[in-house]
Amino acid sequence: MALIQISNQSSKSLGKKSTIRFTQSICPDCNMILDAEVFEREDKVYMSKICPTHGECEELYFGSYQMYKKFSTYWVDGKGAHSPNVMIDKCSCPNNCGLCSNHLSHSGLANMIVTNRCDLTCWYCFFYVKKGLEGAYMYEPDHTQVRGMMKTLKAERPIPGNSIQITGGEPMLREDISDVIRIMKEEGVDHVQMNTNGIRHAMDPEAAREVRLAGCNNLYLSFDGVTARTNPKNHWEIPYALDSCRKTGTTVVFVPTVIKSINDHELGGIIRYAQKNMDIVHAVNFQPVSLTGRMGKTEREKYRITVPDCIQRIEEQTNGEVTVDDWFPVPSCMPLTNVIEAFSSKPKYELSIHFACGAGTYIFEDADTKKFVPLTKFCDIQGMLELFEDKAEEIRSGKNKYFTMLEVVRKLKGFVD
Repeated sequence: MALIQISNQSSKSLGKKSTIRFTQSICPDCNMILDAEVFEREDKVYMSKICPTHGECEELYFGSYQMYKKFSTYWVDGKGAHSPNVMIDKCSCPNNCGLCSNHLSHSGLANMIVTNRCDLTCWYCFFYVKKGLEGAYMYEPDHTQVRGMMKTLKAERPIPGNSIQITGGEPMLREDISDVIRIMKEEGVDHVQMNTNGIRHAMDPEAAREVRLAGCNNLYLSFDGVTARTNPKNHWEIPYALDSCRKTGTTVVFVPTVIKSINDHELGGIIRYAQKNMDIVHAVNFQPVSLTGRMGKTEREKYRITVPDCIQRIEEQTNGEVTVDDWFPVPSCMPLTNVIEAFSSKPKYELSIHFACGAGTYIFEDADTKKFVPLTKFCDIQGMLELFEDKAEEIRSGKNKYFTMLEVVRKLKGFVD
């Protein structure tokens, strides 16, 4: 059965804006599914839709049209979900997802909500439910349900799920969280990452040790800034949480929620703090705030920030050590998957998410100056990706895969200065 494709219209001039493509979206007031236009205006990308009841809604989509064009060259459909739970003839996106056959990517990092309880009340959290609110309830899957979810994840095809993020709420509020992790490992999950505020890791080192022994590989650690003003929720606890991670051998990814006018001036400082702790902090994942709650347009514009906006601020706040040209969208890694898959003749893990969903780069430290040295400064990433894609196509067309891969290995040195 054919997958639903989003139309990709050619650009046309509409006064001061140029249409990029048409897609579907929803009304922010009534959730009605609407046709939407993605367009460029003044080097930014916007989305507009018109609800027959609530009128027109226009929102900033991507803060740089130039970056949008560059990233869009990596747009590619993935393998899709070959064992969906919802067939396409019953699909009503976004009302009954889970997974449906309309998905063009397999699960990369599956998320499991193990509780909706939390010991914080962050105003921007899209998961926050005010205590005592009418209709609020506690959600915590029991061990049988957790095991069932893991079996469903492992049954996914063509790529069985092998990586999961435990999230919430605050997962460490569950006294049986170590048992939950052990169930995941028993069901064959290779990588277990915990999304946490780190407070219990800071206050209870023994609990940190227990979850590590149970099989938690990595903390996806909330960290919104380097001052108590920008990061009031765990500013004082972070050093102690990191100390617990050092003692248990748990690696860390800092996860700042970036909010314009609140903490977007500290992105460089966050990276510098990660640099000081890079023995255990292996990545920083900046997440532009998701404004899913009810707020007026003025408030949305005040807080709204996009991926390109973050990248531009990082260049400014690292004094140009990490530039906007050092970043690649997530699906740019697909050529590497393709050449390995062609060589092995087996489906391989791929990250075919939409190019506008995120971007990344790798940074090294100059041992003498302590300055950042992005991978792109000494490696021709674009040339390497083109080599991988060309050789994958050669193998698929029947060329000897062993000789082809030897040629790949031989040419790799030519891309590194």
